[in-house]
Amino acid sequence: MALGAVIAAVALAGCGAAPEEPPQPPSSSPIPSVSASPTESPTPTPTPTRALAGLTLRQLGFNNGPLDEFSLPSNLQISTRVDQPNVVTIVLASPSPELIEDYLRATLPQEGFTIDARAAAGQAMTFAGHGWTGGFTGTGANSAVVLRPR
Repeated sequence: MALGAVIAAVALAGCGAAPEEPPQPPSSSPIPSVSASPTESPTPTPTPTRALAGLTLRQLGFNNGPLDEFSLPSNLQISTRVDQPNVVTIVLASPSPELIEDYLRATLPQEGFTIDARAAAGQAMTFAGHGWTGGFTGTGANSAVVLRPR
């Protein structure tokens, strides 16, 4: 059922070309880590560290989207991707939705994006920047990111 929710999110992302076989990052990449002060609120903003290694859309082999401004954790496993001028969709099998959301919360502001809204941890987020709007959703072990030009 969790996979069905991610597939539904991808279906809503837009129609277009068939998904491409995604390139996979090196398996020796470190797992991203975030830290937060124990005195912060129950949903603290992660503090970026050097261990937050990421790969840009360009490094992941995409031709569309904010190629050098948007990144995802370097230890990701892409299960489905759509790479079109009007929509970029990335369905991730790993890491967990919570880790991806932590990574995005830590890096999006540094990369020039504004986080517009956020649901419960690891479940949903919207953001905008560099002429693009984006959405993240996660359920179970799967998650997806959708990027659209403004």
